[in-house]
Amino acid sequence: MKKKLLAVFLVVLIAAAAIGAVFLIRGDFLGNLFASSSGTVVNVSNLQQQILSIGELATLQYDYTNVVELKNSRQIKGWDVPLTQKTFIVVLDGTMKIGIDTSGIAVDAPENSQTISVTIPKAKILSHEIHEDTLKVLNQKSGLFNTVQIEDYTTLAASEKKAMEDKASSGDMFIRAENDAVKMLQALIAGIVPAEYTVEVTVSVAP
Repeated sequence: MKKKLLAVFLVVLIAAAAIGAVFLIRGDFLGNLFASSSGTVVNVSNLQQQILSIGELATLQYDYTNVVELKNSRQIKGWDVPLTQKTFIVVLDGTMKIGIDTSGIAVDAPENSQTISVTIPKAKILSHEIHEDTLKVLNQKSGLFNTVQIEDYTTLAASEKKAMEDKASSGDMFIRAENDAVKMLQALIAGIVPAEYTVEVTVSVAP
């Protein structure tokens, strides 16, 4: 019975110490963020450091499955040599993440204003992966003196990856990612600064 009571006491003691540490950290952060000798003023430097600590903000993930075909023949002076054509069809799965790099974020809070202006960079592709473990090869056929090589799959995957990135940049994915980043940062910053402050988040016009 004594051992059980001692164990319970130790658990309560550890929990109390953990809660105290959380409040100490939160107190230090808020104290630095809103420190001022005359009223509540946002410390721009500390606020920007908090945003920079996020690193990359991926706001859109695009998963796709594409069926791609390769046909290739040996050539002599631009002419296809008969019976040398090799063909195969590949099913590729990929994942593309689009968002913003927070190192390009600028924060401005004028001393006599209660408006926090945040400018974020334009969205970009943060990562793009072809899932080799799910790659499927269909209808593979080698030609005379023109066999299918592992390099053919690698080249085809790289080409399709580039095509998908071009498609993403020419569509509305980047705009959607930027809009989502604006909303997320607006909510994040508004949740940690004093209620009387207005938070404005805009996307940079620079490329």
